[in-house]
Amino acid sequence: MHRIRCIILLLCTLGLHAQPPLTVTYSPQNICALTGSSVLLTCRYTLPPPYSFSRGYWYKTDSQKHETYVRASGTRIEYSYTSPECRVRISNLIPSDSGVYDYRISRHITTLQGKDRVTLYVSDLPRKDCWGVSYSSTSFCVSRGSTVDIPYTYGFPTDQTVTTTLWYREVEKGQEPIDLRLEEDYEGRVEHLSTEEHNCTLRIRDVRESDSGQYRFRYRYKTNKTEGAFTGDLVTISVTELQVSMTADTVTEGRNVTLTCDTTSCNLKSDTTFIWYKNTQHTRHRAINNTLHLNPVSSEDAGSYSCAVREHEQHQSPEAALHVRYAPRNTAVFVDHHGEIVAGESVNLTCRSDANPPVHTYTWYRKTGTQTSLLGGGQSYVVANISYETSGLYYCVAQNSVGDQHSAAVSVPIAGQGWAKYVAIRILIVVALLLLPYLLCLRCKSSAPHKTGSTISQQEADSSPVYDNIVTSDSL
Repeated sequence: MHRIRCIILLLCTLGLHAQPPLTVTYSPQNICALTGSSVLLTCRYTLPPPYSFSRGYWYKTDSQKHETYVRASGTRIEYSYTSPECRVRISNLIPSDSGVYDYRISRHITTLQGKDRVTLYVSDLPRKDCWGVSYSSTSFCVSRGSTVDIPYTYGFPTDQTVTTTLWYREVEKGQEPIDLRLEEDYEGRVEHLSTEEHNCTLRIRDVRESDSGQYRFRYRYKTNKTEGAFTGDLVTISVTELQVSMTADTVTEGRNVTLTCDTTSCNLKSDTTFIWYKNTQHTRHRAINNTLHLNPVSSEDAGSYSCAVREHEQHQSPEAALHVRYAPRNTAVFVDHHGEIVAGESVNLTCRSDANPPVHTYTWYRKTGTQTSLLGGGQSYVVANISYETSGLYYCVAQNSVGDQHSAAVSVPIAGQGWAKYVAIRILIVVALLLLPYLLCLRCKSSAPHKTGSTISQQEADSSPVYDNIVTSDSL
């Protein structure tokens, strides 16, 4: 009796844990896809009564018979639960995704598993027997007006014939895609380039802001019995504008500043070459990548800067102004008077200087000999009531927040002041000419030989007539 009970218990236990049959069909059962492309594994299942669907999972068995659960992970592996269908999309395929996949359903502690499976092979090299579309990248950043090239590779089984290929913008579900080459906005700007049977390139020239969006590649195929279409993953094109940014838009001469050619919405390729302009002309400075270093800055560097991508120079960025501060230079005094300056008149002196920011303080000085006098401030100074007392050298000092500079000194001559000097010189010359014979005579007398007695007598004899002549002269 005890033995019978054990047998019954054993049978019940085996019955509770026995796996009822699960029917799963896969279509197709063998898939070859290209590295970097995506694949959709699909199946349909039939649950035996009295089981109902709870959860479904995909499993992969690799070549080493290692079994792993295919876990949904963001955008690369996506599950789809639509009873009685089972789907999993694997994007950006890698060789390690190769393996044998099957779908299983869990119900409490029971896992139902079918007999059939689907084999996925991921190929690194283009093969005609492989489905898929792979891209060098699925995201492209391009500047407005430039050209974007999207390299891609597609494959298909040998028993299929590709009838048409096209690129189209992503459309809403249910809408029929339109070949870019047939759309009015892309007319004459789209090319399909092919270097080899499997390697192709989509080229869009003169890219516009409206070209930003998502695109797909699709090819249609057929056999003797069936036909269909294969669609690649999404490719995103972002069109960006260029703009110039500076470490400082106002800098003091002698310092340094860095200008950068930035993008507004995405980052261009690292090997992009930029061209720099100042006031619409090529700059004299050498750029490094997308930066322009001005070190040190001079006043000549002030101006409006813009940038562009090489070979697309017609699409320059908006200009950005660089202001350079510097101390006053070329400071000079100007005499505002026409004709000769006459004593008693007034003269207006003006101080002019080149500076950034503009001069905020002008100071006037007069130098007489070794003495310097402070006269006052202001850009202009009036020398009133011109006279010999106001003579001297006048100069100004211009100052802004960066520094200051002295002008050269100027004199304010009075009319006739030069003539008086001329007359004085003439008088001195005439007096010198009149005195010259007398001086020569004295020199001759001092050098004549002396005769004792007779000389004295002669002097005494000649003295009387001299006095007589003077008197006579006076009487006349």
